[in-house]
Amino acid sequence: LLNKGAIDAPFSLVLPATALGSCFTFTPQEGIVLLGGYQVIRISFRPTMLGQFTEEFVFSVNRSPEPVALTIRGCVVGPTFHFDVPFLCFGDVSFGFPRTLSCRLTNTSLVPMTFNLRIPGDGLGEPSVTSFDQVSENTCPSWRKGAQGHVKPTEFTIRPCRGTVRARGHLDIQVTLCSNTVKRYRLALVVDVDGVGKEVLALLLTARCIVPPLRVLDPVMTFGRCFLKFPYQQMLTLVNDSDLPGCYGILPQEHKDTAAVWYSSSMPCGIIQPRSSVEIPFTLEAQMTGQQDT
Repeated sequence: LLNKGAIDAPFSLVLPATALGSCFTFTPQEGIVLLGGYQVIRISFRPTMLGQFTEEFVFSVNRSPEPVALTIRGCVVGPTFHFDVPFLCFGDVSFGFPRTLSCRLTNTSLVPMTFNLRIPGDGLGEPSVTSFDQVSENTCPSWRKGAQGHVKPTEFTIRPCRGTVRARGHLDIQVTLCSNTVKRYRLALVVDVDGVGKEVLALLLTARCIVPPLRVLDPVMTFGRCFLKFPYQQMLTLVNDSDLPGCYGILPQEHKDTAAVWYSSSMPCGIIQPRSSVEIPFTLEAQMTGQQDT
């Protein structure tokens, strides 16, 4: 403010009652401009909306018939950024086996960008269970029919899911899918930018979850003559002919108290790598005499 008058000029800012006006800060907002002097005023602007704008500010000056008006015009633009790939294709994934893909988020603007990453359409329940967890805790009911209830598990993990990319900087993002649902996936990794908006950018995610077909090399195990209540063991060969790893589990015997034959295994669950087989010890113990089939 410049005082060209003949006396000192006390002034004060009249704050506008607009949403955009509240984004401006004037320092100082009041004071006295001495005769023939001037007052430097620092103006700070923190916009909350994008686009062109025009805002008028008024300074009231004592003994002046007319206020002093200041018009500020400009255009607010959001940060510019992009992913380094057009999509993430997980391809065929095996049920319960995590697969991780990477992408890079680059901020090409001159200001830092605070973001949040999420995948609309992913489940809201507990995290999906990996085959490795399933094998380590065979009592885990997560894969049994109906065990997860009506809430779908959270199958995607994003690291990091929130952060700040510096001006003209970049950040590597890892997206992991551990599917517990046999289906095709076509979802989007969306970017929310603080102070700008929701779903400003989206990256396509595709996948197909399948269960590799496992087979028993010899579907019939013959133990022959057995002594009553004496354990006998044979090896069962389980084969995985697919290109994906598989996970097997021997279901616990039901109604064991009244069963004519007890069966069990010291390796009730495990993982079979692609194009390979595994030998599973299988123990049988007859509880009744006579010919038995189970």
